[in-house]
Amino acid sequence: MIKTLLFFLTFLLTQNFEFEKSYKTDAIDFEIDGLGNLYLIHNNYIERINSSNSARFRTSDMNYGNIDYLDLTNPLKPFIHYAGIGKIVVFDNTLSQQGDPIDLWSYGFTQVEMIAGSRGDAYWLWDARNSEMIRVDGSFNRLTSTGNLSVLLSKTIQPLQILERGQQVYIRDAVHGVIVLDVYGKYRTTLNLSTTQDIQVIEDDIIYLKDRSIHILSRDWITEDVITMPELPASRVQWFKQRCYFLLDSDTLQVYKLI
Repeated sequence: MIKTLLFFLTFLLTQNFEFEKSYKTDAIDFEIDGLGNLYLIHNNYIERINSSNSARFRTSDMNYGNIDYLDLTNPLKPFIHYAGIGKIVVFDNTLSQQGDPIDLWSYGFTQVEMIAGSRGDAYWLWDARNSEMIRVDGSFNRLTSTGNLSVLLSKTIQPLQILERGQQVYIRDAVHGVIVLDVYGKYRTTLNLSTTQDIQVIEDDIIYLKDRSIHILSRDWITEDVITMPELPASRVQWFKQRCYFLLDSDTLQVYKLI
């Protein structure tokens, strides 16, 4: 079992940013998928702007309460998880709803607090009652599980984010950093990352925000680059292909390019 990583070899990059474009929006959050498409998240609907800015799509108004989580693991099959009512709503890449909402409770998953997409139209479920990760197929048949992670790691695990990318599954915990599993649910390591926002994983590099800087931890989990961001009053920041996306307090999303 790989030991917890406590420090990184860090490089501070010299950088300059230039303003590229902006979007006027009253979105409360946003996400970027692996193809560079931008999703603007509102209380009860979602908009998608293609990476080329050539087309826009939006869902119809959703009547299941506020959107808890949008998963973009598969850009062709995004889905929303409504944790409070145990439902998943699946879309295609034009944000047209695919079938009726999936009722997790009807499959016996009544204590699932978080969910993430997995390869092959599968899902990872966080069962809070048993403190375990469960992988299920598209019909919600159990494929594998981790067992009780709090017992295995001798610490209480309370995920804030779950993400499968490449050969790894990442669990962000407010206290313990980022717990890394393989795609079969076997524990690999814990990365001592401190951030209050969701991490991103792009080509096995882990991107996270700390102290108004973008930290890019390489796939070796040792080398880390740090990029100082422009000083903007943003509630949410994402990094994609040398660009910073800022959701500003002034109801605007601005994009700055690293030059």
